[in-house]
Amino acid sequence: MPHHLHIRGKAPNLKHTLLLLFVIGQFTLALSQTRNAYADKTLYLSLRGGAYLYSHSTQTQFGLPALGFDIGRWIMRPLSFQTSFDYFASDNHTDSTSKTNHYFMASAEFRWDVNATLHQVHTGSLFMHPCPVYPMIGLGLLWRDFSETDQDLAPGADNDFQAMLGLQLPMRLSNHWTAFLETKCTFFPQHFDASNGDNYFFSFLLGTSYQWSDNPFHRSTTYESKELTHDWFVGFGGGTQISSFEFEYAFDSKAKLWTFTPELIFGRNFSNVWTIRFELSGFSARERYNEDQEAVGIRYAFNYLHTDFMINLSRLTRFRPGSRLNFMPYMGAGPIWRYQSPAYTVAADAGLLTRYYIDPAGDLYLDLKYTMTPPRVAGDTGPSGSIYGVGYPSLTLGYLYNFSRTSTRYRMPLQSSKECISL
Repeated sequence: MPHHLHIRGKAPNLKHTLLLLFVIGQFTLALSQTRNAYADKTLYLSLRGGAYLYSHSTQTQFGLPALGFDIGRWIMRPLSFQTSFDYFASDNHTDSTSKTNHYFMASAEFRWDVNATLHQVHTGSLFMHPCPVYPMIGLGLLWRDFSETDQDLAPGADNDFQAMLGLQLPMRLSNHWTAFLETKCTFFPQHFDASNGDNYFFSFLLGTSYQWSDNPFHRSTTYESKELTHDWFVGFGGGTQISSFEFEYAFDSKAKLWTFTPELIFGRNFSNVWTIRFELSGFSARERYNEDQEAVGIRYAFNYLHTDFMINLSRLTRFRPGSRLNFMPYMGAGPIWRYQSPAYTVAADAGLLTRYYIDPAGDLYLDLKYTMTPPRVAGDTGPSGSIYGVGYPSLTLGYLYNFSRTSTRYRMPLQSSKECISL
């Protein structure tokens, strides 16, 4: 087994992939009449352009242009979600017959208004204060030269995950228009684009944003968490996990692909609808089973530290007093690393958390999750060679402890409240 595995698979159908990303990323936008989730008329569009620094292995290139487009919505007073699309061109690192490579990125991103989290924000000035910037975080997909559509397998085509950290300095021009300066650091996976080391992409952008007749500083959603110290929780659990290569031999006992996975959780219910959690999971998996040689894959240790954005479907339309059961689909991403034959990159996950209220301090949960990981961590691809079929399906059971005051999880029925008063 090589120290690092560089996988080249079929380039995805661009039209279908972008459509899927747009539908998933804008799921919240389809709920525009659901006032329990967020206020109306909080949609915005952004255009941006500028320069970039592309650090590839030990070489760094400065270039123009870097271009981007965003469509997003303020889903809570301090938090917005957007789907972003980016493009840049750089020197070719893999094929000497061509001078330029074209790169495209599609991402799901969050912007955090620090001022709105800490205190009441008042508008009227060009810049926000005391914190004038929005911190940003995102995860998405990265393609190189997918424009070569004449062949099913584009020469030199590469596709993988990417993660982003950034800052945006908004300059409020009117109720509808905002100008901004933006800088992002996007982390490309090791060995992407024929690299021999770490890859970083720094963009320096100037842009403008149009928002739909709304001032996001002057609103809050129903049952939003009232204080910064409220609605935090920790949790722990465990269950079963499969090392999946397109589910090949998933139920063959000879392959030994099933392992136990523990997990540690820390998070907050920002409202009765929106929850963000951080989770450490993974710990043990196996590489692909070789049927021809009847060889069990190498067992290896790994960890996955991810951030999940969750929406409570049970509370989406209204908060029902006395309701204990919650269904919470989610999507997330984060760094994943393998200890044997070391590899470090980014993975993505999606799943459904079922949470049951026990008492003011505790909840039980059942979590069905699929983690999609780059093959360089898992050691191989599945039968088709696609990078999207490698991952870790898991089913875990656990307990959540709510260690601070909460106003978002449960409401006592009116009749029960009257009984308590009479007692």
